Amino acid sequence: MRTPCVLVLVLAGTGAAEAGRHVVARGETLERVAAYYGCSTDAVLRANGLTTTIVPPGTVVQIPPCPRRARASGKPKAPAADREPARRDRGSAAGSSERGSGGDGNQSGSDGDGGGADHGRSESVGEPWRGELRGGARLPAGEGYRLRRPGRAFGARHVVTHVRGAIAAVRALYPHVHELAIGDLSAPGGGKLDEHRSHQSGLDVDLGFYFRAPPPGYPDAFAPAGDDLDLAATWALVTAFARTTELEDGVQVIFLDRGVQARLHRWAQGRGTPEAQLAELLQYPREPDAPAGLVRHWPSHADHLHVRFKPGR
Repeated sequence: MRTPCVLVLVLAGTGAAEAGRHVVARGETLERVAAYYGCSTDAVLRANGLTTTIVPPGTVVQIPPCPRRARASGKPKAPAADREPARRDRGSAAGSSERGSGGDGNQSGSDGDGGGADHGRSESVGEPWRGELRGGARLPAGEGYRLRRPGRAFGARHVVTHVRGAIAAVRALYPHVHELAIGDLSAPGGGKLDEHRSHQSGLDVDLGFYFRAPPPGYPDAFAPAGDDLDLAATWALVTAFARTTELEDGVQVIFLDRGVQARLHRWAQGRGTPEAQLAELLQYPREPDAPAGLVRHWPSHADHLHVRFKPGR
């Protein structure tokens, strides 16, 4: 069974709710991992044959069965509703993350040079729906994903880092997954981007789903979450992003159709993910406009995830 859960334990389908695997996030130590799961540091070190608590990001560590104790503080909070433009003006398209699921199209743009985008400091200016990107970093071509429009693959430097890290975390767990479709981030300098209302300040990225068998045309085009949706790998992708929410430059909110949320919820629930963690991660089964959960419903997001990051410093 393949199941990471929010923040995020990767449940192995065992009888012990706390046993499983964990993908180490950037800046995370085994002391913090152990405390979160109610384990001693020594128990985690022994389970993995390690002598140091400092391990590289993306490392998959085994979590042994541990006594059920209070978890460490510092669990991620749901994103503030007033940071999402849709909550300000629910009746206006101006708050929408994009106009429709087909908005990314299937053509390829030029790479552009981004004005020295790959060097120095990048800065997100303004809001995702009214902003610009200075010194944006290009998401380069890489193993495990396909850039649908390279000329729109620019983001704040931390966004590019987190996107690559999340994909690497999924592939560390499931090495045989297919390439993931990467839609638009931002233009080299940000600003208005055709077919989107947001994606203007280098903080947004659209990503497709994982499937048991890639649908026709994927990953050159997004594909709806049909019967072949790989719930395990897609859940791993969502939770890999969720693991960054405690960071000052981590994920702020993820937009995803409520129906797809429901399928992920049932799948994770059936494999023992605690209800409290499901409630932190998913808006479902609450109402589609409920200001709760990291993952929020938004129309036309049944074929991709829209991940929005905090601006950081």
